[in-house]
Amino acid sequence: MFLKRILSVGSLFFHMTHVVFQLLYGFWRVSKLEQPVVSIFGSARLAQDQIYFKQAHDLAQRFIANDISVLAGGGPGIMEAVTCGAVVHDGTKKGKSIGIGVRGLDEKRSLCVQEYFELDYFFARKWLLTQYSSAFIIFPGGFGTLDELSEVLTLIQTKKMGRVPVILIGEEFWAPFMQWVRQEALAHQVINEEDIALFAVTDNMEQAFCVVRDRCKIG
Repeated sequence: MFLKRILSVGSLFFHMTHVVFQLLYGFWRVSKLEQPVVSIFGSARLAQDQIYFKQAHDLAQRFIANDISVLAGGGPGIMEAVTCGAVVHDGTKKGKSIGIGVRGLDEKRSLCVQEYFELDYFFARKWLLTQYSSAFIIFPGGFGTLDELSEVLTLIQTKKMGRVPVILIGEEFWAPFMQWVRQEALAHQVINEEDIALFAVTDNMEQAFCVVRDRCKIG
């Protein structure tokens, strides 16, 4: 029993040390990005012919053109749209992009990503994507995107992160979520009106860009 506990503690120590080194490595890579930085989240399953793919591509391209660096995952879907849009052709802009992957996923790496590295843990990638950004753009997505959105909102709500712009793209897609927020979460008093004001929903890319660049308001 004692030997089993020793082996368990040793295994835990190894994993904790591995996590620390991954975070330090990730910090070293991400810290090279010019500020400000915007993180863009969204589904890996959205195809290139969908409107959200084009919107993510064009928005990332515009951020880079205005010296705003871009962080995203390094895989397909919205991640590929972002990394392809963020490609700098003439090399004159400060803003650049980094894609962060997770090993072991059945996902193709985006061919457009300028700078890319992989981690072993989802939470390590999420930590890097949330700690160094001045704004967050959330495109439609599944469980992973909801996890990232919830993490950001929780950190802001609990004042573990400063108040930064959080913009959800796709009014139709997010409508059921907003219905739940107001008719269930707010009605049952598990959140309040101030929490709802932590983020905005829009279909207007000009407004989304404005919020990140100038901290203007939507609506």
